[in-house]
Amino acid sequence: MSMNYKLLNLNKAGQVADFSWLGNLEKIVRNKFKLKKQISIALIGEREIKNLNRFYRKKNKITDVLSFGVANDYILGEVLICTDQARRQAKTKKQTYRAELQLLTIHGILHLLGYDHEKSIKEQVRQETTENKILVDLNT
Repeated sequence: MSMNYKLLNLNKAGQVADFSWLGNLEKIVRNKFKLKKQISIALIGEREIKNLNRFYRKKNKITDVLSFGVANDYILGEVLICTDQARRQAKTKKQTYRAELQLLTIHGILHLLGYDHEKSIKEQVRQETTENKILVDLNT
């Protein structure tokens, strides 16, 4: 798998994000899921994510992360992360912005791999367990 790090900064304040951990995440995901496809990751603002959430999911609200699969032999899909929402969530959880970006990135990738926490409690537990295992591997 090769992750295509497409970081879009649509915030006028020029937010900076540390993604030095992405290389390690790529190795973990490649090994765990035997994945060879590319994943694009984009950082976007509130207006953009709200518009996409409304258009594709019929939910007229800001969300933290959206994933869009691609029907392609080479690309798995794209993970879109709302930087403003990620910062708010990090502050609420009393954790670092980096930790929240890691969680949201993993969460989005798992959606691309077919995990769906909204499907059932069993799927929610399965996704959260996998997220936590990957986070532990990433940060040890």
